[in-house]
Amino acid sequence: MPEKFFQATNTLALLAWIALVLFPGRKLVSGWLCAVVVPGVLALAYACVIGWKLATNGAPPGDVMTLAGLRDVFQDDWVFAAAWTHYLVFDMVVGALIARESIKQAVPWLPRTIALVLTFLAGPVGFLLHVAWTAGGRHAAAGPEGTSGRG
Repeated sequence: MPEKFFQATNTLALLAWIALVLFPGRKLVSGWLCAVVVPGVLALAYACVIGWKLATNGAPPGDVMTLAGLRDVFQDDWVFAAAWTHYLVFDMVVGALIARESIKQAVPWLPRTIALVLTFLAGPVGFLLHVAWTAGGRHAAAGPEGTSGRG
């Protein structure tokens, strides 16, 4: 059963990411579907699993502030699948932010798409690329006193 949960959450996230990469400028996609709806559904699924596991198993055994303690907790497939869902939620919220900012700042298609795909596959790397690209773009587009050259 945890495998089905894992497959369902991944499939939902993948479909939303496809929409985000293909239609980053559509407010329905980047401002609603991938910023609120899908992350909200995934967050609810996460909360249900974690709540259920806490209610049935109690607090995690061992010290979850150590690698060994976390390893023990994540040996439970449900907990591991929920932890992965945690990544799916936050990566998608960050991806939606990247999409909106990239469109607003007129980031070209290729770096925007690479940042989005990398955020889906390796969250912080895609975010880092986006930050680096937009920071460089801000310097190039800055007008007098750091204002944007756009009206």
